[in-house]
Amino acid sequence: MGEETQKSFYITTPLEEVLRELSKISIKRRVENVSINVAFGRVLAEDFFSPINVPHFKRASKDGYAVKASDTFGAEEDDPKTLKVLGELRAGEKSDLVTDKGGCVKIATGALMPEGADAVVMVEFTEEEENHVRIYRPVSPDENVMKIGGDIKEKQKVLSKGTILSIQDLGVLSATGVREVKVYSKPLVTVASTGDEIINPGADLEPGKIYDINSVTIIQAVRQSGGEPIYMGVIPDDEDELIKAIKYSLEKADIAIFSGGTSKGPGDTVPTALREVSKPDFLIHGVSIKPGKPTAIASYNGKPVFMLPGYPTSALVVYYTIVDPQIRRWAGLPPASRPQVKAIAGMRIYSERGRFNFQPVRLEHEKGEIRAYPVPTGSEAITTLASSQGYVEIKPEIQFIEAGEDIMVYLWT
Repeated sequence: MGEETQKSFYITTPLEEVLRELSKISIKRRVENVSINVAFGRVLAEDFFSPINVPHFKRASKDGYAVKASDTFGAEEDDPKTLKVLGELRAGEKSDLVTDKGGCVKIATGALMPEGADAVVMVEFTEEEENHVRIYRPVSPDENVMKIGGDIKEKQKVLSKGTILSIQDLGVLSATGVREVKVYSKPLVTVASTGDEIINPGADLEPGKIYDINSVTIIQAVRQSGGEPIYMGVIPDDEDELIKAIKYSLEKADIAIFSGGTSKGPGDTVPTALREVSKPDFLIHGVSIKPGKPTAIASYNGKPVFMLPGYPTSALVVYYTIVDPQIRRWAGLPPASRPQVKAIAGMRIYSERGRFNFQPVRLEHEKGEIRAYPVPTGSEAITTLASSQGYVEIKPEIQFIEAGEDIMVYLWT
């Protein structure tokens, strides 16, 4: 496919074929140790086995009195058992108290069970007076007591490889006493915009120049996908400069993303530079989608390089459709679950037959229904990003969606 694609830059590749080609890339994941304090959302790189028993001592699971269960047998509301209170234990305290027959120890939840005691009577079923306590309900051995390893046993598998660490997971890890955990490193992703007309925000805006939008949006999108962006600035429309930037990306990063300069024709800087870098595993210039047709993609020794269109809406559509799944795969994350909402087409929505169309739409609430209207501005318009809440996917064989038809809208956020 790569050779055929390189022969003609006018051949577009179906989206399914593009994704299939990218799925063949063998992922080279790195592993690192990180503090559990900063591990939220990271992906566990190996099964985690507890180094200790949790708890590592026998403890009370209720406030009350630590007793010998046999001393409470036969206790009833109208015929309580009376025990001598030998002392008191709070959580974290260590004591030489011993619960002998006929005696008990007042105890707090989480406290170390005193020697001789094998159960806890909940405080609600007792009444204490002058160093003695009346027990109105019997308990059985081990009742209201957490045994050693009762929660987590030593060498027990607690979390599986591939787990996306949640707040609860980190709480479990901290209970085992570990300070660091092995996770997959975030894939490094270089991000740059290309074009002589592009300048950085904050610079003086001269006639013919425009501010760099794509770097800002793509960098945030990379973070959302689980990657670590490396901003490379704005690269001019110079083949040598672009080749140098691609080579740097291949040396320093796992994935490279450039935007702009993909749709000028056979002599365009981007595909020419992609061929001049080195022999690619494959090279695609032109994808059967709208917007985003001029997208160029190459791979070098298993490292993908994406050349997105310069128009902001087109760049984001291509990013979420093609690039996001690859970054998430490198990061060890599952495919994204795109937020979506059911709507009704507010008017006929036209599509170009033969291309997978991602039509931006705005949503309106009308008479208890959500209606979707196509955003009339082209992909080059910045306002398309702000005036649309999401997009509708229209398959290549469909020419239009009729007004009133049920549709699914995929939300930007």
